[in-house]
Amino acid sequence: MRKETLPRGIHRRNGSLVISYSVNGTVKYQSLGDCSLEFAKDQLAITKMQIREGTWKPRLFRNPEPAPVVCKVQDLWQPYLTHYANKGGRDPKRQTIAWAHLKDMFAAVPVTDVTTDLISRYIAARQAKGRSNGTVNREVTILQAMFRLGARSTGANGKPVVDRLPAFFPSKLKEGPAKTGFIKDEQYLTLMSHAKAPWMLAFIECAFSFGFRKSELLNLRCSQVDLLERRITLYETKNGHPRVVMMTGKVFERLRVLLRGKKDEDYVFTREDGGHVVDPRQDWYDLCVASGLGVYVPAKRKNGEDYKKYRGLNLHDFRRSAVKAMKQRGIPDRVVMQIGGWKTRAVFDRYFPVDEEELADAAKRIENGRKARPVASSATQTKVKQPDLLVS
Repeated sequence: MRKETLPRGIHRRNGSLVISYSVNGTVKYQSLGDCSLEFAKDQLAITKMQIREGTWKPRLFRNPEPAPVVCKVQDLWQPYLTHYANKGGRDPKRQTIAWAHLKDMFAAVPVTDVTTDLISRYIAARQAKGRSNGTVNREVTILQAMFRLGARSTGANGKPVVDRLPAFFPSKLKEGPAKTGFIKDEQYLTLMSHAKAPWMLAFIECAFSFGFRKSELLNLRCSQVDLLERRITLYETKNGHPRVVMMTGKVFERLRVLLRGKKDEDYVFTREDGGHVVDPRQDWYDLCVASGLGVYVPAKRKNGEDYKKYRGLNLHDFRRSAVKAMKQRGIPDRVVMQIGGWKTRAVFDRYFPVDEEELADAAKRIENGRKARPVASSATQTKVKQPDLLVS
């Protein structure tokens, strides 16, 4: 390889360009770092001019090295949130709530300083505040997802944003059993008889028939409801996959009332004043209490303030009830999963736990099966034929 030829007063040392000049008979050297040759020529010319004019001053320190870029955990949050939204356009409300708790301990910590011990201390602190194991598991899972995305992403220097993951994330805490609340047919009829608002009647009918998620119903636009074809198309789903469901006659009648006089871009579920139904919980609590399916009990907030806490049927109970009803009516599981929007069998099975009625029915079937099967008595059993004895 041909040796590099540089102008007088400029040479290269360990990848950096160095200029040399004479001051009062003494040769001085100044490293310019990894720069271009043109920049080095200009710096040498400026330095020589300052020496001639008497304005040159000796450099007391070498050029400081650029400070290394320190990536903190808070730098991983916004890229993760954007990535999460782009995966399916889902509402990141739960992620934002989780980050509000995570950032107190992790936001200002460099990613290289996040250790298993620090994560374990966070888990212990959240448990000490009375948070459930399920809530803590989901918060730590979001933190883990932030690190994994950072390890797959590259920064301005072309290197991974996270170049070292914590040794390991602690094992997930043991969670309680899945909720098993159901809304029975008679309870559905009671709710429908006490509900007055058209949007609440339609909400109950859709949720009880199909098990739609609350957000899927409340975000439904009029353009997604085809009254002519009697079809509902859901776009804003939890797993990001749109799905189509055909209406029942009752669902059709309830939705037709809500769509009357609205434009395609309007929300389906609106109150009497035209306002979008954003949070139906208080309406639901009042309806259940009026129907005798829920109660308000005295309770205290963390600040000592007294309030009335609701206990009774939950809106999410509709989801489990719809699954149970569809399965009992003989609808294939794959169709039920399509209607309700379940992607995996494991999650789907959590919504259909075995209850006492099914156990009793199983016992009855076993009993009937045994009665139907004829059991041979000892008198009717086939006699074993004895071999003939040979007489010599």
